[in-house]
Amino acid sequence: MKESYTTKKTASMKYSNIFSRLVNATRYSLDGLAYALKHEQAFQYEAVVFVFVCIAVLMPGFPAGWAVSLIGAWVIVMCLELVNSSAEKAFDLIDTRIRPEIKAGKDMLSAAVFLAICFNVILWCVAIIIHV
Repeated sequence: MKESYTTKKTASMKYSNIFSRLVNATRYSLDGLAYALKHEQAFQYEAVVFVFVCIAVLMPGFPAGWAVSLIGAWVIVMCLELVNSSAEKAFDLIDTRIRPEIKAGKDMLSAAVFLAICFNVILWCVAIIIHV
């Protein structure tokens, strides 16, 4: 069966549309990272820790599996911090007064970041005990 011009055009537009969506999504993601690095103090601290984590695990003789695990675990902390910061901004738009429900939501988001950091501390302790 021979494809018509409109089918070819639609398929071409579809791939063009997918590519432009990918480009736009990447741009939005980079904008979000840039905003967090510029305006969110906790994320700035976590970015500095990320640099130190990368330097520490790239030392000669450090097992690649551990390096990937430790970097990935810290990236999860940073992801949770982005979620925490964005949700806090949304909560502040809803109501700037201190309401128990909003406080509970903010506290639970903060607790998620805290638990991820605690997991990283445990992971680093295990890595150091095993490899030092």
